[in-house]
Amino acid sequence: MGAGPAGATLARLLALRGKRVAVLDPGNKITDRLELLAPSARSVLQALAIVELVESSVIGVPCAGIRRRWGTHEIEYDDFLRQPHGLGTVVDRAKLDMRLRELAIEAGAFFVEARASAVQRSKQGFEIVASQKLNTLTIVAPIVVDASGRPSVLARRLDARRTCSERLLAERVLVNECEGPRQGPVWLDVEGSAGSWDYTMSGPNGRREKWTVYRNNGRFQDRTRHQVNASSSCLSPAAGEGWIAIGDAATAFDPITSQGLINALSSALVAAGAIMFPGGLSMEAAAIYSEAVAATFANTESGRSAVYQALT
Repeated sequence: MGAGPAGATLARLLALRGKRVAVLDPGNKITDRLELLAPSARSVLQALAIVELVESSVIGVPCAGIRRRWGTHEIEYDDFLRQPHGLGTVVDRAKLDMRLRELAIEAGAFFVEARASAVQRSKQGFEIVASQKLNTLTIVAPIVVDASGRPSVLARRLDARRTCSERLLAERVLVNECEGPRQGPVWLDVEGSAGSWDYTMSGPNGRREKWTVYRNNGRFQDRTRHQVNASSSCLSPAAGEGWIAIGDAATAFDPITSQGLINALSSALVAAGAIMFPGGLSMEAAAIYSEAVAATFANTESGRSAVYQALT
């Protein structure tokens, strides 16, 4: 369930290895924003054989690093050239997502425009009820993957629980597509003040975006403004016998960590290995995966806390 970077990537990997894969995709939402892939993502991109795809001028531009300013303090530089993997990449998510779906289809995955409304165990594994505009489908599968994003629509119906450490909203306050192509690498600029922080980045074709991230404090999202859920949250367990959650469905990160996209791709890679391993998604494999997800989330939360302490 879900055709974002995590779902489409896993669908391609499994289809290339001869699995019959059906991807349920509601088809009513396009992720239209820029995102950063840090240099540490390169090994995952290489394992997925999509380095050239991500670094093509249509989808991504090189990123030299992160410039941070907290209040009136001096600018701090996180220069990617000092890291072993070199430059990062700012990617256009809409174009990346579309290409990853095309690659999954080329590999043999079958996409169904539908939304999962129910899931239950059966003798064959699972029965998933999928709702379309005019009818309802029942899909029988031995393995279920939840790549539905933060709602975790399948995993929560299989008794997994979502824990949120802090509720945040991200609001896009600027988008400019008239600057023209950039010359040389771009920078991700972060500025913080009491109660909120901003980040600004440039992507392919001169597209430039600025986002403000702030605490939700119980407010609902305003549909008249471009706002998205930016909360840090984790699913427990992240897998069970015959099912697994990947990407944001397993764990979602505060944008300040720059972990969202690489988590989607890396969790798809790990899930493919678990599914193809002899014995498949056993309870033991599910427990190991869930522990790894929880440990990654805890480690990232520790780093996030340190950043916010500096902000205050």
